[in-house]
Amino acid sequence: MAKPPPPSVSTGHDERVTTGDDLLDERRRRRRGGDPRLSTAGRRLFQRMTTGALADEFQAALDTDLVADPLLSGLGDDDDS
Repeated sequence: MAKPPPPSVSTGHDERVTTGDDLLDERRRRRRGGDPRLSTAGRRLFQRMTTGALADEFQAALDTDLVADPLLSGLGDDDDS
């Protein structure tokens, strides 16, 4: 197994890449690759809910949630005072 890079490494250019940047890049790659906890069947179901046969039903459920919870809709007062 390769040794982890030091907290800050030179890229050979004028900029430096930090471990934080590496972690952000890794998260971005995982997010673009899809959630590994979802099965293929789960991915298909989410696709049907958001873009396919169930899209209208899914949107109606979201709209209901927005009406029921003003904070989700952005219309509520989120001040804690």
